[in-house]
Amino acid sequence: MMRAVVVKTPGPVESLQLAEVPEPSPGPGELAIDVAYAGVGFVDTLFRSGAFGVPTPFTPGIEVTGHVREVGPDVVGFRPGQPVAALLNDFGRGMRAGGYAEVAVAHAAMATRLPDDADLARMAAVLVNGVTAWLALHDLARLGVHDNVLVLGASGGLGSIAGRIAAGHPARTVTGVFGRTPGRPSATGPWTHTVRSDDLGSIGSGEVDVVVDPVGGELSRRAYELLAPFGRLVVLGNASGHEHPVSTDSAWLGSRQVLGLSLGGVAHLVPDRVAAALSAVVGLTHRDVLREPAPAVLPLEQAADAHRALEQRRAPAKTVLAVR
Repeated sequence: MMRAVVVKTPGPVESLQLAEVPEPSPGPGELAIDVAYAGVGFVDTLFRSGAFGVPTPFTPGIEVTGHVREVGPDVVGFRPGQPVAALLNDFGRGMRAGGYAEVAVAHAAMATRLPDDADLARMAAVLVNGVTAWLALHDLARLGVHDNVLVLGASGGLGSIAGRIAAGHPARTVTGVFGRTPGRPSATGPWTHTVRSDDLGSIGSGEVDVVVDPVGGELSRRAYELLAPFGRLVVLGNASGHEHPVSTDSAWLGSRQVLGLSLGGVAHLVPDRVAAALSAVVGLTHRDVLREPAPAVLPLEQAADAHRALEQRRAPAKTVLAVR
């Protein structure tokens, strides 16, 4: 038996209950991992609340670090005791998640080995957002050194890491869009410029090559209108909860592109790309090239507190749960 945070009936944060459940075993192509840290993201609150209609009972958590506990059949390149990072959101293979637990099972294609001296808490904080941002910028937007990048939701975890990856590419400029007055760009931050969401009109039409959009809604529509010819709007989410469809005529006449990425829906179809992105993100983080702020760390028992802070928009850029 092991400790895990379980949702028996989807609902508010009180639906997260610490329980003793059977330990999972790896199947063919899978690894069992002794979880050290589990990342907490806004998408976890959607799973918990029932937005995606996943079967219950289930354990949230789609990004973990720890050590290999057991190797399933047909797995090569991993052995018990190795430090690893893994994504648990390959939902095209069936329901996964399960990170808020002492033992989690991941597909080997969604895991990568870590250096023995890796900071496991820091690594757990960059996995989902880092891989999503990497694929969005490199594989979809095909970011170039002459591109001007606009990042919506720049204060959030995904927006922040997308800005840092774009700046490190390097793009020509990286502008962060904040909901509140952002002040001047920090010397340690990724932003060439910052702007409030209600001042987006200060950016001239045709001055943006790539928009990274985890926000959606009216802000997404206004950002799309700023794209230059051959500009790319990369949709990574809809935190606003509102959709503003883009007309195909505007894409045609403006020679602009709308691209989308749902990592959990496509990971099983492009495992090599996911593995390459995962390796790149953890490597850059370990070498301190990708300098995301240190995550807040809470014990597993306080998973509900982490969800509450996310829903009330008062959470730090990233929180991880200390499991072991």
